[in-house]
Amino acid sequence: MRSTLRPIPLQLLLLSLLVALSPLHVKCYAPVPQLLQIHRSTIDQLKLDPRTSPLPSDPPLPHPDMFYLRHILEYDEGLEEEDEGAINLLSGIQQTLAWRRGPGVDICTSASDAISLALSSGVWDNDPVLSAAPHSTLISPYLKSSIITTPSSTSDLIYCIRAGSIDDVTLMSSVPVGSLIDFFLYAKEVNCQIADSLSLKTGRFTRVVTANDLSGVNIFGDASFRKALSEASTTASKIYPQINGPTLLLNLPRVLSALVKLFKPIFPKKVQEKLKFKQGPLKGVEDLREISREGEKRDVFLKQIRELV
Repeated sequence: MRSTLRPIPLQLLLLSLLVALSPLHVKCYAPVPQLLQIHRSTIDQLKLDPRTSPLPSDPPLPHPDMFYLRHILEYDEGLEEEDEGAINLLSGIQQTLAWRRGPGVDICTSASDAISLALSSGVWDNDPVLSAAPHSTLISPYLKSSIITTPSSTSDLIYCIRAGSIDDVTLMSSVPVGSLIDFFLYAKEVNCQIADSLSLKTGRFTRVVTANDLSGVNIFGDASFRKALSEASTTASKIYPQINGPTLLLNLPRVLSALVKLFKPIFPKKVQEKLKFKQGPLKGVEDLREISREGEKRDVFLKQIRELV
């Protein structure tokens, strides 16, 4: 059954789309070894503090130093003084740990196990990761050809999503909103674990750059799909601090592009600063596998992304 939607003002549709897809905190940092050295005392304190350390029954933190470092950098605070920033830091860590031991316990455990399997042969195998995703058998057929994550030439991760090729109406007719939220959060947990591993390996602070190919997108698509995307994004922004890099909105349809330019002044200033619009990247890519490690269009795509970010 197709969704029946009441008309929604276009500016509200655009604002919800852009806010859901856009990180509000993008900073450039020193090399990771230097950052860890600067914040070593605070990290060690947080590890030992019962308020901010995992319980024995919690899913283990795959990369504890990076976990605490991302939270510290999110709030730009240490623990020297009990000011508002330090309180926010403690609260942020507690909120993340509460999610990991509560609603996110299965997501975190499954992601860690799947990554271990994916790396067991010495060459990344994505099948175990996709198979372990929540409700994968229902959701994957609709998304696997429309979403890909691949490393950039600068050690960031590029998360590409081709929204226009997702049959969101059919998908949401068989998948509850909560199930899709779990699926998106699982993908975020996997990307975060890999980003932390790359940060420690390369010494560069790894982020996830989101490339949204909006060619053919239907801005009046299924409302429940937009709700799942928005709620997953809101939760992820709280429990995965400093993981989001820039958001690239690529190949907007002409009408949508004109509307974005018209309504952009009403968006929050921080959102305006983080959005980048571009025609071209992914436009000539029929299958997203063409930009994977072995893809023939990968080099051109990475060059275009590097010029944007």
